[in-house]
This record gives sequence, structure tokens and C-alpha cells, in this order.
Amino acid sequence: MATALVSAGQSISKLILFKGAVGTYVQQDIETRLQQDVYKKQIRVREFFTDFDRLRKGWVTEDKFRSALSMINFHFTKDDIEEIIRRYKLNDGLVQYTTFCNKLEEQFLNNEAKAQVFQAPQIFNQDEEDTVKRLMLAIKRKIATKRIFLKQPFQDFDRTACSHITIDQFSRVLNQLGLLPKDQYLQLLIRQYIDNGNPKEVNYVKFCDDVDNVQEMLSGVITGIKQNPKDVHPDDDFIEDKEGLDLISTLFTSKKLTDNINTLHQVLKKIQGDVVMKRIRIREFFKDFDPLRKGLVTESQFARILHIQNIPVSEKEIQILLNQYKVDKIPNGQVDYNQFCEDVDKIFTIKGIDKQPQAQVPQIDDSTTLPARRRYLQMTEQEAIQLDELLMKYKQAIQNKRVLLKPVFEDFDKTKQGYITTNQFLRILNQFNLFPDPVSLNLLLKRFVDKANLNEVNYYDFCRIVDQSDEGVAISKSHADAFKNYVKSDNLSQAFIRNDQPNDFEDLMAKLRRIVKEQRQRIAEFLRDFDKLRSGTITVTQLRKGLSMAKILLSDAEFQLILNNFGCKDKQGFVQWKEFTDQVDQVFTTKNLEKVSPSEDVPLMSTQYNYGRVSITERDRQVAEVVKKKFQYFCKATRLDIKQFFQDWDKLGRNKVSPKQFRQTLATVNFILSDEEFQAVVKIYAAEDDGDIRYVQFINDTQPPLEIQTESGASQAYVGVKPKEKEKLQPSVLLEQIKVAVKVKRLRLGDYFKDFDPLRKGLMPTNKFRGVLSQMKIDLDQESLDLLETMYVVPEDPIRVNYAKFIEDVEIVFTKTGLDKDPLMKPPVHIIPTFLDPRDALTQDEEEALHAIMLRLGEVVRKHRILLKPHFQDKDKTKSGKITFTRFRSIMDFHKLPLTDDQFRVICKRFAYQGIEFNYVEFDEILKKYENFYH
Repeated sequence: MATALVSAGQSISKLILFKGAVGTYVQQDIETRLQQDVYKKQIRVREFFTDFDRLRKGWVTEDKFRSALSMINFHFTKDDIEEIIRRYKLNDGLVQYTTFCNKLEEQFLNNEAKAQVFQAPQIFNQDEEDTVKRLMLAIKRKIATKRIFLKQPFQDFDRTACSHITIDQFSRVLNQLGLLPKDQYLQLLIRQYIDNGNPKEVNYVKFCDDVDNVQEMLSGVITGIKQNPKDVHPDDDFIEDKEGLDLISTLFTSKKLTDNINTLHQVLKKIQGDVVMKRIRIREFFKDFDPLRKGLVTESQFARILHIQNIPVSEKEIQILLNQYKVDKIPNGQVDYNQFCEDVDKIFTIKGIDKQPQAQVPQIDDSTTLPARRRYLQMTEQEAIQLDELLMKYKQAIQNKRVLLKPVFEDFDKTKQGYITTNQFLRILNQFNLFPDPVSLNLLLKRFVDKANLNEVNYYDFCRIVDQSDEGVAISKSHADAFKNYVKSDNLSQAFIRNDQPNDFEDLMAKLRRIVKEQRQRIAEFLRDFDKLRSGTITVTQLRKGLSMAKILLSDAEFQLILNNFGCKDKQGFVQWKEFTDQVDQVFTTKNLEKVSPSEDVPLMSTQYNYGRVSITERDRQVAEVVKKKFQYFCKATRLDIKQFFQDWDKLGRNKVSPKQFRQTLATVNFILSDEEFQAVVKIYAAEDDGDIRYVQFINDTQPPLEIQTESGASQAYVGVKPKEKEKLQPSVLLEQIKVAVKVKRLRLGDYFKDFDPLRKGLMPTNKFRGVLSQMKIDLDQESLDLLETMYVVPEDPIRVNYAKFIEDVEIVFTKTGLDKDPLMKPPVHIIPTFLDPRDALTQDEEEALHAIMLRLGEVVRKHRILLKPHFQDKDKTKSGKITFTRFRSIMDFHKLPLTDDQFRVICKRFAYQGIEFNYVEFDEILKKYENFYH
């Protein structure tokens, strides 16, 4: 290699041995090498000299000049420093560093100087040039013959993507591909592609490009190849004139559309669209290049910042921006980015809007980002009308054919970009016999070609207009897409210590047998591998590890109990695992069962364990009885059917719920239990196997005795009840009903009313008074509301109600006003009266008539085996146990059980719920008793 370089006129500076490899360095001018290093490392050379030149005269002494050079991270020899000082030394012994710095920084300002600095010294004679050309042609032919993919092996060595690799790597790749020439030709090839001033690095990208385009390089060598006389203009692939554009003629070309952006307003609109779409804070990028916050950057920095923000702008658009925001006229001058950012941010807000109360900021919508997303072709009004008619025809045709175009388009769009080629678009239309005539096709392409080229069609917009996709399919797809990028978080398990304390050894074995039975596990399979010699014993550590592998987690007390019963007496630290697994597996079968007599009973192993469960005390029974009586009265007072609430938790129909679900259900219906009461009920009704609460038994124990005449009532007229039969509602009865509701629901009336009386006058309008009663869910009919307003209306102002007096009269159930002034006075104890409304209680004649009706219905239902409840449940969509009165009568008529008006009125009066619904659950239970009345 050294010989080749010397023959080319390049002197060898030095040969150094580094890790067993010989490297060659080309002697270059010291200033050229400094310029290359300064440009690569982006060094500001001038800053190293300013500290030695306080007055900024532009020159320093020779020793200070040497000190500044030593601070630059560059390898200088003694001759290099002497040469630099000689060039820039003045007559008085000082060194002019400003000229030296200007020389090193000229490649930043002048591209021609930059190219000259980084151009490698390639000196070839005529014979060497011909040799290189023929060598390239031979490599080209060999690549074409063997179909070699050339660039990829080089890129494996280029980890930093700098387009350069070392000479050894270059030679290794050529040898690997079978393209390595002789040494003398290889040196010429390497000299051809050393272009960054470092003779140890080769530009493999340029080599690959030259090999792929070797015909142009050898045009003067290979005979028979003539130059193409046609001059190809670089702008031939762009279409400037879009008026009357015929897209059919451009189907098989790669024509692109130029941007008709010629004004500053259009450029800003495009940039604003990108900023809104990508949610960019554009000012933050400029601040990094302006540490002093002057609001100015250079031209090159301005273009670079836009590129960093991924805002696509052309050179023409950048020039339009510079014409507006550049503050001087020098090359690479200053640009006022502050004003530019304010103009762009006007899309979000207006500066100083706090001083302009009537100023309006434009609303951000789809049209805001449209200039950044789409490049639509201009269409005339006549063409737009024709296009709408054409799309309606497509829509009707697709609806008649009952097809979906979008899935077929998506087969060609593998990357899901929403675009396919024009040829693919026409192929799909032809596939469904939807190919239009040339005029319509030109309109269609003109509408959906919106990506600044004529070769891609936006099929997504086309399908959105013409496809008749099912709404359910769209909702399903949007729901599925919502989980497309869902990242499931790792389950972070928290460590905890088990403190289970078994009562005895049998209790522990019952627990293990139950776990094994439920999980269908063979513990021996997890322990056998630890006993290689099948001795029947393993270590304590191995036993615990095997149980953990079987997911049987035991506490220290449980594990110690196993060791006490199965530990080896003669071998310390060992456990008889075989005996342990045999006893656990007895839940499935008994060992040596074939030796047992058939007449002998096989014992069934228990799987029920207590684990510290205490026995039921007499105190628990007394507390449980008190709770049952309270709940029985609560169900009567609130007309509650608690079973349906428990069934919401009992999905499997086990008639059991967990203790937590049991307490939560009672709290849902506002029946609160103390901790002592809850523990007592749990002990009484807990299941023996799993500890769940048997809620069905609890309901049966707390249900009132089933009688033929169960008490039920309502507060307003039923269907079939004549208004004249209703007695006039008395104020005392109405007030007592409200008191009962307030006490049962534990309402604080003052908290509801004070929100509508900010001045606390104790008065409010009648309409607000009714609204507050509705919020408290105190259901009163119109007659009751009118009577209540009459009782508390203000005489001087008939449209206002004295709600303070109303609160005082109702809250007597809790306390009495003025107790703070009379400490010896006790508030009267309010006793909840019967939950039946005296107006709605059945008379003696009505009870006898109801008894006769139920006897007849029970006999007919029993003989014909009619099931009424499923029909009621079909109409009860909310599963509340109630239906309307008219629905009840229609079901009875459907089963040939007609009722007269008097019979229907009596039944509705008996089984009504709050006067507005029919309680078919209670009706069905009573009817079942009548079915067996004379059975």
C-alpha cells in the first residue's frame, strides 16, 4: 500500500504499529487537517484565544498562542506548531490569531471551501484511471452475474451510519463476496474512495453507488455506448399546470404535484396545521439555539430547527419565511424567530388577549390541520356536482350488491396507511364491475388523489362515503381498536406472611386433602424428583420447595406440625414424604385397597377444617335472635323482598354468599349491623365447608309467618278502585307517614332544604318544596302534596311554604326543638305504627271475597298445572318482582282466568306495591298455598 501511495505522489508521513495492524497516514497541510477536525467536532476555536486577549486586539504573544493551541483537543507535533506560528507571526513578535481562526472557520460559511477541505487528494495518471474504470466494470459484471446484494454487508460494520468503514473491513467484505482484486488493484480502489481526509476510512456508500451506475462512468471507455442526446430537466417529474389536468394520461407515470404555495399566509397555514396536528411547542426548540434569549437565530439554525421539529418545508417555503422574518441582509444572517413563533401560535391564542375582552380565538377543527394533511386538486363547481352524482350512484350500486369495498382495499394496504396505488384502485373497481367511463374516472381520481402525487389514491375517504358498513360492525371495530395498543401492566405481587393456626393435626390434614381434591393434584409428583434413590425421605428444605411448586403455601405453624408427625427420628433434618403423601391421597383412595376385604367398609376422609373457628356461645344466639326480630320488622315496614338482592351475588345458585357480600347486601337496603351483631349472624348461618353465609335459611328464619291473609298496603288509588271509595286523607295520617319514611331512611331534612334557602329565612316557593321532597325520594301523590302545602303555606304569601315548621314537626321522631334550654326534658319516643295504610286495609267483606277468589284460582291452577310466575317474569325486565296492573290482568286473561272488575279491584288492593305496581312474587307465594289448601 505504501508503494502505491508513493507512486501516486503522496508522501508517507509515518508508519505506526497499533494492535498488530499497520496504518498509513497521508501527509496533508496542517491547516486542512485542522479544518477537518474543527468541522467534525464543531469546535469554536476563537473562544480558546479570547481569554488571553482581554482587549480584543486580535493578537497574542507566542507563548499564549502555544497555550491556546494546547487547549484544543488536537494532536500537534513540534513542527506543526512552528509552521502555524511562522505563518501568522507579526514583525513585533506577536501572533495574529484572528486570521488563523477565520481560516479554520471558513468552511462553516462557504460550501465550496467545505468541499475543498474534505476532498481527499486523489492523484491518478492516465493508466491508473483506465485501470480503475476497468476494475469497476469487472466488479459490476460479477455482481450482476452472481446477483449480489452489495450494500448490506458493508452496513454491518457501519454501526454509526457514517457511510465509512476501515480499509481492513472494506477488504474483508470484498473477500467475503468473492470480489477482492489483487493487491495492486485494491490499493487503487481504496485510493479512489478515501474522501474524508483519513486514509484509514473508505466511503463504501459512494463505492456501491458507482458500481450500480458504472455505465455512466465508463461511457468514454466502452465502445458502442452513446450518450443520450435528450437533456432531462430536473423538474420534468413535477406538474406545475393543474388546470384541466387529465389524470388518465398519468396512470403509469410517477408525476408529482408541486405546491402552489407562493405567499407567506399559505406557508404559515401549512406550518400551523403541522403544529396543531403534532401538538408541537415550537418556541421551545428555538430556545436551545438562543441561550441569551435575544429572539434571533441564524438562517441555517432556523432551517435546522424546522427540520428537527419534523415540519416538512421546502427550500422555496423557507425562502418565503426568510424574506419576512430576516432582520439583516448578510449571508447566514439573523432571523427573528420570536415574531415567527407568535404568528404560528395565533392558531392557539392571541397575544395580549387579556387586554382585549371581545377578541375571539378561531376554533380548532378538521380544517385547521387540512393544509398539512391533504393536497386537494382544484375542481370547478360543475365538476363538484358531477362528482356528487357519481358518488351517489356508487353508493346505490354497492348497497344493491351488498358488498363491502374496504376489506378488499385493505388487502393491498399492508401498512394500513389508507392509500393504495392508482392501478390497484382501478383493479378493485373493475373487480366489482364498477369501472366508470373516462370522464367520471378523471373526476374520481381528481377528488381522492390528495397526497401531492398522482400515483396514490385515498381509498379510506372513498369507502367512508360509498361503503354501507353496519353500525354495529363500526362500533365493534372501534371497541377492538381501543385495545390495540393496550399494554398490560405487570401484576405486582406483595409479599405477606401466612399466620394460619390449625387446631390439631387432623385439622391440617383435612385442609391439605381439600386443596388436593379441588385442584386435582398429586403431591407425590412434586416430591419424587428430590428422592433419587427412592428411599422415601427428603430434606426439610426439599419438602417445602416441593409444596411451593404445587402451590400449597403453608404457614410456619402448619409446616412445623407436618415435621412433628412425619419427621425421621434416625435422620436429623429429613422427612418421610412417602407416608405424608399417602395420608393426603386418602381423599382419593386408600393404599393397598386390593388387600382389604370387600365386605369391610372403607373410611371416608374428612375435608372439613375449622382453623381457629370458635363455637357458638349463648350470647351469640341471643344477639342473633335480636337481629332476626329487627330484620323481620324491617322487612314488614319497608315491604322488602331481600332475596332478590342476595341472588344478584349468587350467580351459581348455591344459596350462599360470602360474609362480605352478606353484610354489603344488608347495607344496600339500609339495614346496618354492628360488628357484634354481624359476627353473631355469621357464626349461626355460616356453612361448615367454606364459611359462606346461608342466606336462604336466614331469610326463612326472618320471614313473617305465612298466612292466607298477609298484610299489605298502598297509599294511592289502584286500578279498579273507585275514587268515591277512598276516604279523605287526614293531615295527621299524612304527617305520620312522612315521619315513618324519614325515620326509616334516616333522612336529615335540613340538609336538603338549606341548599334552596341561602339566607336561611325558613321559607321557599312551593315548586322548590316539591322538588326537595322528590330528591328525598318521599313519594307522595298529588292529593298528599296539595294537603301538605295547605298545612304549611304562609298566609301572607300563598306561593311560599314554611319548611322550617315542617322540619320541626317531622324531626320530632329524632329530637325536639329547645332541648339545649331545658336539659331535664326528654324527647318523646316515636313508635312506628302499623305499616298498613288504614285507607287501604281490606274490610271483612273484602277479605272474604279475596279468600273465595284465591280458592277458585288455586283450584284451577292446580288442576291445569299452570305456571303463572314465568309469564310475570317475562314482563319484568328489571327483575324487581313487580309489574303493572294491566299487565297482570292481560296475563290472567291469556290463561283463561278472567276476573270481574270487583274481583280485580280486590286483588290489586291486596297485592299492590306503593299503589302503582302489582307484587306478583307475593301473589305467587300465596297462590301456591291455596293450590294445596284442600289437597
